[in-house]
Amino acid sequence: MENLINKLSIILATLWVGGLWSMLMVTSVLFHKIPSAYIAGAIAEDMFTYINYFGLITSLFLIFVGYKKCGIKLLKKSYFWIICMMLVVIMINYFGVNPFLEALKIEALSKEVMESVFSERYRTWHGIASGAYLLECFLGIMLVLRVRLLN
Repeated sequence: MENLINKLSIILATLWVGGLWSMLMVTSVLFHKIPSAYIAGAIAEDMFTYINYFGLITSLFLIFVGYKKCGIKLLKKSYFWIICMMLVVIMINYFGVNPFLEALKIEALSKEVMESVFSERYRTWHGIASGAYLLECFLGIMLVLRVRLLN
């Protein structure tokens, strides 16, 4: 059973990180192929929501597996701290930056936000979210390597 859980942790971590990286490509294609930036953004937002939920569940599972294997010594492992940093990025983006971006979209009323007076503020916060997401992607690569070492 322990061997199955170890393999499952590798699979879930790989799926999560692969999903993070694939979202970079998918969103690029969405905005190039769909004529309306509003519709492309709405689709991308839903996809990011799903990958964030999957990341939350997977990270909690990985911490649980790490704790079962190492006990309190898990706190000394880079594996744990990488997961924690990824969780912080998810929390900041999903619960901090995204609600702010949504508020800007609502304030823009019927216009697309990039055509409104809020475009500069939106662009700034979107850049912050994008940078944090890219950081999460690179942390994910380190996580996949660490998960394999832990097992």
